[in-house]
Amino acid sequence: MEYLRKNLQYLLESRGETRVSLCEQAGVNRTTIYNILDGRVQRVHASTIQKISDFFGISYREIETTDVAEKERCNATVSYDGNMNPCAVPIFTQSECVSAEFFESKIGLLTTGRQLTYYFGFGANIVAILLEYNFSDKYHINDLLIVRRGNYNNDNPKLCFNQKQGKFQINECYINSSEDVIVIGDIMEVRYGNINE
Repeated sequence: MEYLRKNLQYLLESRGETRVSLCEQAGVNRTTIYNILDGRVQRVHASTIQKISDFFGISYREIETTDVAEKERCNATVSYDGNMNPCAVPIFTQSECVSAEFFESKIGLLTTGRQLTYYFGFGANIVAILLEYNFSDKYHINDLLIVRRGNYNNDNPKLCFNQKQGKFQINECYINSSEDVIVIGDIMEVRYGNINE
């Protein structure tokens, strides 16, 4: 009964309706509505609750058992692109991403001791690599690559380091790591320009 009273008050206010307009348009007795809102009734006929819920376009069950104001508040915070929470991503410089710390440290540990950025997407083992110099005509100083560490058998572009040449390179499809080439990871996103701007 408490939800019904609270929801009725909220729905009247949020929809710009009055007690009178509800009664006239839904075909409900005014005394009943006033008594519900004033907390003077213990039981309301199912047909009355159905008329009220139909008037506001919500279900019978919802008006009796759910805090409609809270539900609408929560629903208003959901993004049409998905309700993803940001992932904290540790930032490495380009030269650091071939170090043992880069390959061997767990992400949780890295997030406590490094500068962070955030990534809205799916995947574990995500790091950011701040480029220190240009390479492959596509990536330039201060671009930030969001990379999923590791070598995955998929068609995502791979950030690689050619040890023999001492250069970074991009492979557009899956390759096996070798003595000459280390696959750093899949490029998930590119942010062009200085991260401090």
